[in-house]
Amino acid sequence: MNSEDFADSGALICGSVYLLVGRGECYACKRSTRLFAFMALPPFELVGDQDEAMDDEGSLLKEVVDMPASLRSVVAQVTNGKWREDFSRTADQTYWMNHCEWCDAKQGDFFVQGADGPFWPYSEEGLAAIEATKIEGPHTFAAAETTYSGAMADWRDRRHGVVRPPVKPRRSAKRK
Repeated sequence: MNSEDFADSGALICGSVYLLVGRGECYACKRSTRLFAFMALPPFELVGDQDEAMDDEGSLLKEVVDMPASLRSVVAQVTNGKWREDFSRTADQTYWMNHCEWCDAKQGDFFVQGADGPFWPYSEEGLAAIEATKIEGPHTFAAAETTYSGAMADWRDRRHGVVRPPVKPRRSAKRK
């Protein structure tokens, strides 16, 4: 597909993605299970009506409704079918969602990518536990939705030895 195919619905084209693998506790059976997500990596191009804000830090893709053909075989191989299309009553849509490797319960993106999920680590151990496979693109995601995790941006930078320039403090105006 090319950019014109998404003129009405919108799309995000990213230079590459990380297929992330983390661990979390299944809400149903309470066992530790593997969980998956994509981190989109620049350069980004927004096409058509896609109004999702993107930044150069990279973003986690949430509620992927249309898995690009360029990623389907890798996803199937790495996830062993535990990240697949399914209907979410909460989101009222079908999207690629995680399933527990033990009881097959649905694990929605709010749970997986939220503040207590595996892709929002609070510790060095949490950061070290995330595995990733980089898949070069470009990859096109129709009607993409993203979420930002500063911890994951730090993870990506550490993984690649990126050193960000120090932030210059803002000077406040003197009061009279």
